[in-house]
Amino acid sequence: MTHRSTAEGSGMATWQILPAATAETLALQITAAFRHRHEACFRDSQAAHPDLSVELRDLRSVTGWWLGHLLTPIALYRICIPTAIPAVPLPSGWTAAECTALLSLGPPLALSVPGLIGQGHLHYLPELGHFLLQPEVQGLRRYPDADAVFAAWGQVLRFRQQSRANLEQQQQCDRRAFLRRLIPDPRDGTP
Repeated sequence: MTHRSTAEGSGMATWQILPAATAETLALQITAAFRHRHEACFRDSQAAHPDLSVELRDLRSVTGWWLGHLLTPIALYRICIPTAIPAVPLPSGWTAAECTALLSLGPPLALSVPGLIGQGHLHYLPELGHFLLQPEVQGLRRYPDADAVFAAWGQVLRFRQQSRANLEQQQQCDRRAFLRRLIPDPRDGTP
């Protein structure tokens, strides 16, 4: 299903990229691939939540990537699938076979991906080609259902946004106070 794409003359290892697809087609491919892998690798795992299945939400195309939130019985991930060859080469010596079983996170890659904070972990599945996973929520047994997992992640995002807004507001106040000390207000009459 994937086709091999390499940057000509760059010496980059081979990235396997999915052919162009619609969001609906890709969503079906992703959920089918991860359902199959979950059954093959994690069906009897103590870490797997017995009442959760594979679910994909918020799949969208953003500047050369397909981005979505992938819930598996093991964890909630941000999944990032490139639509073109990323500028970063595959890690030297890394083979797709190392991640095919999805038994662990692949090597971390720092790529400029909209919506990806930090780095993602490289993975490969024959059905999807190369992609990145970023764990968002783990230890899912404490959540009763998929909606509760997504709600918990939503709370994390709201907290991050509020923290950033508070930090920006504090920085604005600090700048004003600093500038007031450097440049006195002539109306104050203080040096």
